[in-house]
Amino acid sequence: MLMITERTLGGLAHSERIEEMSEELTKVIEDFDRAVNVEALRLAKETSKHTCSIGDSQISIVSCCVELVQQDLWLKGRLEPVKACYDQKLCCMEGTREFILDQIIAWVTNRPGQEDVDQGTPYWIYGLPGIGKTSLAHSICKKLDERNQFAGAFFCRRDDTTLSEPRNILPTLLYQLAKTSPRFRSVVTEYLHKKQHIAPQSMQDTLFLEFIRSMPRHSNPDTLVVVIDALDECGNIQSRADILKVLIEAAALAPWLKIIITSRPEVDIIRSLGTAAKYDLGTDQAATADLRTFARRQFNSVASAYRLANPWPEESLLNRVILRANGLFIFIKTFVLVLEKCEDPEESLKEFLQGSATAGLESLYKLYSSILKARSNSAGFWRMIAVITTAQYRPLREGPIAELAEVKRNLIEKWADELSSLLYRDEGANGAIRVRHLSISDFFASNRCDYQVNLRTAHMQQGIACLQTMVKQLSFNICKLDDSRLANTDIKDLPSRIKQNISEPLQYSSLYWSTHLRSTPNEMQRNDVLGSLKEFFEGCYPLFWIEALSIMGMVSVGAPSLREVIPLVKVSSCISLYPNVNLIRGRTPMQPSLREFRTYVVSSLPSILPSLSAPHTLIFQRDPSYQHSRHYWLSSAQGLLRASKYKAGNWSHGQHRRWNGLDTPTTSVAFVAPLMEAILSPGLMT
Repeated sequence: MLMITERTLGGLAHSERIEEMSEELTKVIEDFDRAVNVEALRLAKETSKHTCSIGDSQISIVSCCVELVQQDLWLKGRLEPVKACYDQKLCCMEGTREFILDQIIAWVTNRPGQEDVDQGTPYWIYGLPGIGKTSLAHSICKKLDERNQFAGAFFCRRDDTTLSEPRNILPTLLYQLAKTSPRFRSVVTEYLHKKQHIAPQSMQDTLFLEFIRSMPRHSNPDTLVVVIDALDECGNIQSRADILKVLIEAAALAPWLKIIITSRPEVDIIRSLGTAAKYDLGTDQAATADLRTFARRQFNSVASAYRLANPWPEESLLNRVILRANGLFIFIKTFVLVLEKCEDPEESLKEFLQGSATAGLESLYKLYSSILKARSNSAGFWRMIAVITTAQYRPLREGPIAELAEVKRNLIEKWADELSSLLYRDEGANGAIRVRHLSISDFFASNRCDYQVNLRTAHMQQGIACLQTMVKQLSFNICKLDDSRLANTDIKDLPSRIKQNISEPLQYSSLYWSTHLRSTPNEMQRNDVLGSLKEFFEGCYPLFWIEALSIMGMVSVGAPSLREVIPLVKVSSCISLYPNVNLIRGRTPMQPSLREFRTYVVSSLPSILPSLSAPHTLIFQRDPSYQHSRHYWLSSAQGLLRASKYKAGNWSHGQHRRWNGLDTPTTSVAFVAPLMEAILSPGLMT
């Protein structure tokens, strides 16, 4: 079918459109299949009331299935869980980590000999970066699943906004437990039916404990286990402490619930889990043997590819490699990836083994440094590294990286290919470039890297680049909508319009510009930062920004974004954002007043939920050339600010004007930023 479509549309020139159509078609089919299944179950339930040929037991099963499906869909809508289950492809290599896996099963089942291990606390597995915690977590999930004791998991990830958000952990675990335990599902469902106003955003962490308390202590005949991996990559010190407090109390309240946590040995986690059952992977009795097994299999693949005699390398060389690995599986994996790309693996191995072995992470960092050595003098290369390192909120593809780093795209593609041992394209994120392991980002920011990435400076530069991208690309009616009165949901081709008109760099910039600037509070007084803020808040860019957010369905990001920046804009006596206005904390009398401006914006919005509509009518209605302007003038323009100093064509982006099309001069960040925050506040927008 796709081949026919490709010929019809004109070949490879339309491959992106074909891919988009394929994705949309797949979603439609999935939604249709899901709807058919639910409807079939519903009809089966209705039919069973009038059918005599079906046995009572079959009727009961059908009714039960219908109820379970309906409850599952309803719970998913109320709890909004994230996709965070285990992946069999990411489990430990067969034949490794068997000792610790056996220890975990013994603890879960309270096997004899576990008297000295606390059963009423979470089980904490910790170790250095790259020691194999995440692979072990996937293996634990798989092992428990085989025993029908796996209830759910959450795999934290620092470079993923969803998986690094602490508020997502407990709702996800609640949903997973409710799916596994019928009694727990009944408790959760009953409570949420009574509390219709409860949403994941307003859900208190202690609600998890309320559900646990509502269950009898021995309500489940079999122990259920949840696994939380890489907790150190989620939230901050305070949010992690809050989560751990709930999990520790839950483990003490429910003998039927076991909780396993993996992380680095961070100080705050040690403080919370100091008395919990724990296992240090650095002291694993079988770690050396497991690492040897893993290394031998990995090197065998290199030997096979290069037609080398097996086993390769010889035992003495393998021992030296394992010594340098210091128990870190990521060292072996990275080194093998290097060998797979080199000209002569035998020579590369001998060259790397020169010198003495070092302790801790030094050998790993030395390996990373040797990989980067050939690129150390390229400024563009290090700008790319800085963008990848700081794009921890959402991974980026080559195009956005090239634009934000001001480097040619073909160079980004070339460098990413050459650094395939450190970077990879994540197909699950549309080919976005990620580091293969968090320790690589840590290395880039450490003093062990010859060209250390200063994270504060990198975030500042990224924030400036985001502001400049918005100034360059934001425009009036950015998606070229024919009628501003339509809700987003009524615009059938909105996804394709967004893809065509709101570039990836602009989407990223609109969502994360303030987050980058928030990471550099001490840099906010720099002239280049203030100048970029000044340029953005002049004219109509903030209004265009609101429109873009709304079209993307992300208008809720607006107020928090401004709230992050406002406290950082301190007194500045040297930078004037307007002839008579400096960046000051004090109140500056200027027109329009906050009340008037809020009324103006609200009156300009369609009378529908803001989340469903792009609030661009406040600009459209002031443009006489817009075909639907007449529908708004009488209803919302009278008695408010007058349109003035407007000329046809003056709405195009990028023109520096003292007037923004309204009877009020462009003002400063000190005024406009709080003003925009007030406009976007939840109380106003509902």
